[in-house]
Amino acid sequence: MFLFNFFKNKVKISIDSADLFFIKNKLFDAATTNPSLILKAILNKSYNKLLYFFLLKNTRKNILDSDYSISLYDKLLINIISNLIPYIKEKISVEIPARISFNYNKIIFYSYKIIFLCEKSGINLNKILIKIPATNSGIKAAKYLKSNNIDSNLTLIFDFKQAKQCFDSGIYIVSPFVGRVSDKIYCKYDAGVNFVKNLVNFKIKNNYKTKIMAASFRNINQILNLTCCDFLTISPLYYNKLNNINFENNILNYKNIENYCNKKNNISLKLLNDGIKQFDIDHNKLIKLISNIINNL
Repeated sequence: MFLFNFFKNKVKISIDSADLFFIKNKLFDAATTNPSLILKAILNKSYNKLLYFFLLKNTRKNILDSDYSISLYDKLLINIISNLIPYIKEKISVEIPARISFNYNKIIFYSYKIIFLCEKSGINLNKILIKIPATNSGIKAAKYLKSNNIDSNLTLIFDFKQAKQCFDSGIYIVSPFVGRVSDKIYCKYDAGVNFVKNLVNFKIKNNYKTKIMAASFRNINQILNLTCCDFLTISPLYYNKLNNINFENNILNYKNIENYCNKKNNISLKLLNDGIKQFDIDHNKLIKLISNIINNL
């Protein structure tokens, strides 16, 4: 049996990609998108035809990118989502621009803009999650959106405090980043895996309803040791690896370190800021790419 078959029978699978060619006909449980993934998909020519016809139909009078007005980027984002969503069983996460991650009012406004455009495009809103970095403003905005029946995926979770705020706010799903925690925090066992396992234990013990979607993996063992989560979001790279490795009963088991994730995590704020910064860099690259394409039509 291939590892992927073992894996998919234990946990719901989200694909961390916006590549239409890759996602078609695979029918994943969920999908997560961000500017980096959309940029990669466009550069890989996954959207050549779609992008060409989309830009021909949209005049240059459109604002290219905006926090408040409906921009060309917004329309393109929803167009990409509408093409991906038929191949996703449950929900797809649509990310707000990283630049507004610390602005409560802009997060709420932009979220409503996404919902409006999805509704206008005929997308089933029950399949949409607003993906928001888990800053204090992001968590507060997600709580407000929840009270108005808009669900969110709070991403870039690096410590217990962030996760607990989301649990207490009734957020639909949180995405702790396993690999980035493991990269920066020393632990005899895998720090990122233990962090997420402790979040799962805390959630179950306290009967929280928020789902946990582990993300950002560095190896197969991390993935297989976190099938206790509600979802795992994996890249096409790991999807292909899991589909090409035969199952063996020698999978490494990481030891749970009780209360590990309650310890003060001095690196979490830096990891959060670095993640937001990288998403913003890739968003700006994407905007520049779209602008270059328009100017050469």
